[in-house]
Amino acid sequence: MAEVQNFWRNMSASMRRISFGEKLTITTTLLGLIIGVFFLARWAMKPDYALLFNNLELKEADQIVQTLDEANVPYKIKAGGTAVFIPTQQVYEWRMRLATAGIPSSGSVGYEIFDQKSIGLSDFVQKVNFGRALEGELSRTIMGIDGIEFVRVHIVMPKERLFKEDQQEPTASIVVRVRPNVRLGRSKVSGIANLVAASIEGLRSENVTIVDARGNILSNPYKEDSIAGLSSKQLDIQRQVESNLQSKAQTMLDAVLGPGNSIVRVSTELDFTKVDRTVETYDPDNVAILSEERTDEASTGIAASSGNGEGQLEHSITNYKVPRTVERISDLGGGINRISVAVLVDGVEETVVDGQGNPTVSYKPRSPEELSLLRSVVENAVGYNPDRNDKIEIQNIMFETNETPYIVQEPQGMDQRKMWFDIGQKALPVLIILIMLLILRSKLSRIKISVPSGRLPSGGNIGFNRDDVVVPKIEENATPETIESAKLMKQIINFVDEKPGMAARLVRYWMLEE
Repeated sequence: MAEVQNFWRNMSASMRRISFGEKLTITTTLLGLIIGVFFLARWAMKPDYALLFNNLELKEADQIVQTLDEANVPYKIKAGGTAVFIPTQQVYEWRMRLATAGIPSSGSVGYEIFDQKSIGLSDFVQKVNFGRALEGELSRTIMGIDGIEFVRVHIVMPKERLFKEDQQEPTASIVVRVRPNVRLGRSKVSGIANLVAASIEGLRSENVTIVDARGNILSNPYKEDSIAGLSSKQLDIQRQVESNLQSKAQTMLDAVLGPGNSIVRVSTELDFTKVDRTVETYDPDNVAILSEERTDEASTGIAASSGNGEGQLEHSITNYKVPRTVERISDLGGGINRISVAVLVDGVEETVVDGQGNPTVSYKPRSPEELSLLRSVVENAVGYNPDRNDKIEIQNIMFETNETPYIVQEPQGMDQRKMWFDIGQKALPVLIILIMLLILRSKLSRIKISVPSGRLPSGGNIGFNRDDVVVPKIEENATPETIESAKLMKQIINFVDEKPGMAARLVRYWMLEE
C-alpha cells in the first residue's frame, strides 16, 4: 500500500514539474487514443456488406427491402435506391431465395402474365397482355448477351387493314445499356436486330432501331434498299476486302523482315454494279420437223381441157422446231476492278568496328534484288493481276526509331478502385493510432518517475556495477588536478559500498532537482 502511495506521490510531483501545454497535449493524445481504439473495435466488429442486386426499379427494390425487414436481415440502400447491400456471408443465400420468389424480374413481365386466369377479359386486353409478354421475353433474352446491363424493348403492331397496300409493317425500338468499358460491335447489334425480327411476324431487321443509353443509334439508320443503305454496306465490304488483303501481305512481310520493319496499305476499287441479263440462243443446224400437213385436190375445167380432162392439186404445210436456249444471268457485283498496294520497307542496321575496336552502328539500304523478291511476295499475297491494271509500289525508306514512346495508362476499373479505397479505409484508423502513440511516447519520455523510497533498483545497487568503474591510475608525472580527481572517485566508490541506501537517496534527490 505504501508503495502505491509513493508511486502516486512521485507521479504527482513529476506532473507538477511539466508545463500546462505539455499536460494538455498528453491529455488530448490519451483521449484521442481511447476514442480511436473504440471506433477501431466498433469498425472491426461491423459486418462487411456486399452487393445483392443492382440496377433495380424502385418497385422491385421496395419488395426486396420488405422481405429483408421481415427476416431481420441488415441491409444498406445505395445508388438512389437502385442497389441493395447485405452482409457478405448472406448474399448467395438471399439471391437464391429472392430468385425463387421471382424477385427481381428485371423490370419486365414475360409469359407468366397468362398464368393467372382471368374471366371476362376483352380481346383488346388480351392483345395488350400478349405485347407486354413478348416485350418482356425479348428483354430477358437480350439481357443474356455478354456486356449488356439493361434492355427495354418496344414493339408496334399496326392495325390490320382491309387492303394490302394500306397495311403498314410492324416496327420495334430497343434501348440497351452496356457495362463500363464495354462496346457493342456491329455483329452483336446486327444479331440483336435479327433476333427481334425473327421473333415477330412480319417484322424486318431494317425496321428495328437500336440505341444506347446516351441516345446514340447503334443499328444502321438506312434501309438496305435505299441508296444510303447500299453505300454504307458497300463501304463496309470494301473495308473488309482491303483489310483482308493488307493482313495477308503484312503477315508475310513480318515473317521475313520481322515485326515493325514494314508497312503495307491496300486500296481497292470494287464493282458494285448489279446486272440482270437474259441470253436467248437458236441453233439452226439442228432443225426438227414438229408437224406436217398435206392436202390433195382434184380439179376440172380449163386445166382438164388442156390435158386429160381432169387435174390434181397438192398442198403441204410443214412446221419446224428450232432449238432455243434461254439463260438468265444475275451479277450481284462486288468484284475487284483494281488493286493498289503501297509498301514501305526499312533497311538493315550493321555494326562496323573501326581500327581502335570501337563499334559503330550504320544504316544499310536493301538491295534491288531484295526489293524485287519482296515485291513478288506481295504480288502473290494480294492476287496481283496485270490485266486489271493493278499497281504495287515498294520503297526502301529509313524508319524513324528515336521517337519517345508513349505510355498508355488504361483506366482502372471499378473493382480496383474499390479495393484501394477499402485498404485505405482500413489502414487510416491504425495509422492515426500509431501517430498518437508516438506523440504520447515523446511526451511521457520527458517525465521522470522516481523509484519508491526505501528500495533500490533491481540488483541492489543504484544502477551501476563497481567492476565496470575504472579508476584512472596515478602516474608519476600527473598533475595535481588528476591526482585529486582520482582520490575523489575512490572515495565515491567506497561510500557506495558502505552506504548504498544513502547513495540511492542522494542520486534520487539529484534527479528530482533536475
